[in-house]
Amino acid sequence: MKKKSKKDKKESKINSIPEDSIEMGQEFITTVTQLQSFISKMPKCYTISSRLNATKNLLSIKNNELYQKCIELKGLSILSKWLKEYKTSVQDGTDLTRDEEFIVNNIIHLCDRIHLSINDLKISKIGKSINSLGKVLPESCSVKKHCEDIVAKWRKMIESNEEAKEDNFHNSPNQQNNYDGEANSLGGINNNHNQFLNAKTKRNNHSSNPFSNSNNNSHTNNLNTNVNNTCNKINSIIIKSYVKSSNFLFFFS
Repeated sequence: MKKKSKKDKKESKINSIPEDSIEMGQEFITTVTQLQSFISKMPKCYTISSRLNATKNLLSIKNNELYQKCIELKGLSILSKWLKEYKTSVQDGTDLTRDEEFIVNNIIHLCDRIHLSINDLKISKIGKSINSLGKVLPESCSVKKHCEDIVAKWRKMIESNEEAKEDNFHNSPNQQNNYDGEANSLGGINNNHNQFLNAKTKRNNHSSNPFSNSNNNSHTNNLNTNVNNTCNKINSIIIKSYVKSSNFLFFFS
């Protein structure tokens, strides 16, 4: 079977445009009602010209409150789907057209202008879409660098947020008291564990002796508790590190 050329793929794509496709024109969005009507039409923007006009219209918004409303109305989620389509197209061997590059650039500029929060990234998944598209674009494509730059900015934001959470946790009065002896506890885990094993051996040796000192069992239990507590602290640190790295994967993979 003959492999389709890039030209054939483009023609096939044009022929597959649904009948309910809307050709978006220039619109000036100044009210929430206008924005709602505009976003309701976006899912039916299938052509390049329609999507290009749609992103230009969104960029022309001057009201920050309308930008936030755009997130609530799932406008970014629709843009995220467009980016996924472009990623699939590039993976199939079709380079982005110049106008498609403009569309992607407009979406990136829009995201940068809105100042998305971590929660916005989580809900819209726009970060995943931009990152995924950037990974498959060739080095010769100028859009690739723009994708990488904004993803790097978001990664830094998430990392700063995680560090702030850790600082607040570490600096809390209750937690500070718990840390007073934590370094010694963690540093001496091997010593404590060896003491525990020795005490356990002694307990086993004397368990059948009715005249053995009951303090041995008490000492062993105390060491057992100490070792278990220390291990729990180490597990907590490992889990925090895993969660931090998982956040990057959640937003961008």
